[in-house]
Amino acid sequence: MSEMSTATLDQLDCEIGKRWFQRRSSILHEAFKAQHAHSTREEMGRACQLVGMLYIAFGAMDALLISDMLPYLMALRVLIGGAYVIGIVAQVRRGVATRILELQCCLGIYVGFVAWLLLAAQSSDANAILYYAGYGLIFMLVANLFFNLSSEFALISSGLITTTFLIWATIFSDSTIYVICFGSLYVLSFLLTMFLNFKYNRERYRVYLNACRAELRQREIVLRGEELFRLSTTDVLTGLSNRRAIDGVLQELWLAKTTSGQTFGMLLIDVDFFKLYNDRYGHQQGDRCLAALGEVMRSAADRRRYALGRFGGEEFAALFPATSTEQVLAFAEEVRQAVEALQIPHAARRDALSTVTVSIGAAFSADAAGDKPERTVTAADLALYVAKEEGRNRARVFNARMLHGAEGDDLGAETLRSAVADGRISAVFQPIVDVSTGRIWAAEALMRLKDAEGRAISPEAFIPVAERTGVILEMGAWILREACDLLASEPALPIVSVNVSARQIDDPDFVGTVEAVVRAAGIAPSRLALEITESGQISGNPEVARLMDRLSESGIRVWLDDFGTGFAGLTCLSELRFDMVKIDRFFVQSCDTPRGAKLLKNIIDLVGNCSQRPIVEGVEEARQIELVSSFGVDLFQGYHLGRPMSRHELKRRLADQPNPEEPFDLTAAFGDCVVHSTA
Repeated sequence: MSEMSTATLDQLDCEIGKRWFQRRSSILHEAFKAQHAHSTREEMGRACQLVGMLYIAFGAMDALLISDMLPYLMALRVLIGGAYVIGIVAQVRRGVATRILELQCCLGIYVGFVAWLLLAAQSSDANAILYYAGYGLIFMLVANLFFNLSSEFALISSGLITTTFLIWATIFSDSTIYVICFGSLYVLSFLLTMFLNFKYNRERYRVYLNACRAELRQREIVLRGEELFRLSTTDVLTGLSNRRAIDGVLQELWLAKTTSGQTFGMLLIDVDFFKLYNDRYGHQQGDRCLAALGEVMRSAADRRRYALGRFGGEEFAALFPATSTEQVLAFAEEVRQAVEALQIPHAARRDALSTVTVSIGAAFSADAAGDKPERTVTAADLALYVAKEEGRNRARVFNARMLHGAEGDDLGAETLRSAVADGRISAVFQPIVDVSTGRIWAAEALMRLKDAEGRAISPEAFIPVAERTGVILEMGAWILREACDLLASEPALPIVSVNVSARQIDDPDFVGTVEAVVRAAGIAPSRLALEITESGQISGNPEVARLMDRLSESGIRVWLDDFGTGFAGLTCLSELRFDMVKIDRFFVQSCDTPRGAKLLKNIIDLVGNCSQRPIVEGVEEARQIELVSSFGVDLFQGYHLGRPMSRHELKRRLADQPNPEEPFDLTAAFGDCVVHSTA
């Protein structure tokens, strides 16, 4: 029914609803005629063979009623029937036009009738002939009902048969009653069979229209299903496959590896300093940057028919069949160079480069030992961490030595989940000091992790893995319990803040988990603060606004962490109401120049103008506190005021705090030494 590809459901519904006397749509009618001609040609060869055999077999009636004419009639039947069958079948096989075949069929039926009638009339039994002529109605039934003839050809054949009989009956019979009886029988049979032929042809047209309508609906359903599947497996921003689709490819490659030994490679591609890019150029430009990177990486992948997708945020992933580590690393290097060649400006980087680059962690499945496909992801993630540690803008492929490096062995979901049970995870607390009183105003709870051999693993290594694997939900709940337990045991500590990841924010049970921990600790909800990092994931996100409203209704504080320049920060301040805003360490560490000091003051003023109170992070010198205090800030956090410390040490600091009733000397308390951060 490809002829109907241009028709619409509305056109078909309108055509189906028409009455029999209304004019058909020329387009639809022509399409039907083409389809009808095709099906008729297929059936005509088989039908004419059956009709020919019946025509010859009906000689039995000749023998019974007019036996004196049997030899002549049988010869006639064999001659006409055989010629008819052979001629039509041959033309069907040659592909003769259907209308020509229909014309020949209707004329053949008439010729067979006339030859039979005229020859039978030569019988000596005139009375038998008068009754035998009534069998001529069978020819009319064949023309109108047996063959799938169009109405015009059925009309020609049946009309000729009826007219010829009436003329013959008038000439051959002297009985008026016979002419009236058999003549009316032929006429009524002609009208009835023509009506049935018209009805069947009209019904065939309606069946055709309904079939086309069903085909269009099925096509729409299939297309809609394909579109829904495409949307569910496609990243909207870049047009690449999303994480769900990439996970599906990973499962397929892993199955091929386990069943047939087919090895594969995986790349994890991370955009270097992308948060700083967003802060400097804004999230719209950041989106355009990701789309451009996705396009150039797609070109490299499509040339080899490799799978490429956006794994989340600024991270991409590629999966492909591979036979060696060298092949995997070669493709990783090709992707890295393709991104570097774009020369997209990135002046906010904190290294010697000034364009957008990517760091790539690669893994060859044969080198990533394990019984789960996630092991390959973990291996690629370890290689990505090494690439970043070595200075970014480079590709590194996983090898067994990475399992024994300074960052622990096989850092993955299983390792992180067992950390709590094995006691390898711990909490430290960094004080936030009110320099006007010298007292600890709050403390930030931070997680620390050790590997099985007792070596420290950097948060920059295990936090991304925890977020990617979902273990951050368990670890986040653990640090919440630690923070609330500290608050319950130390009434002198006003507030403890805990960092919250984007994965926790997306968890529908997050607020309930926080409320349950606070209730179990028996503390005032206002003593707990949750720090949310400034990002595009919270800006313009109604779910984040609703989450903050629920937390505020519970009395839990919400702080904005790592606030910096760029459209993201301004959007966050304008859209969301935070209890505190923590200004990123970059600004206080850049305030040793007049321009840097002015920039920091402007940011502090901006936060104040938004009716929100600032905390300045990253203070490492007494003069920084003195300068920033002149801008009206009294809450600071940094190594000069206290490194992250154990719970026991924090309790000691709380016990040694100055008396709030006595004047406080900042220089005497903290001196003017310089303590440089390495974290």
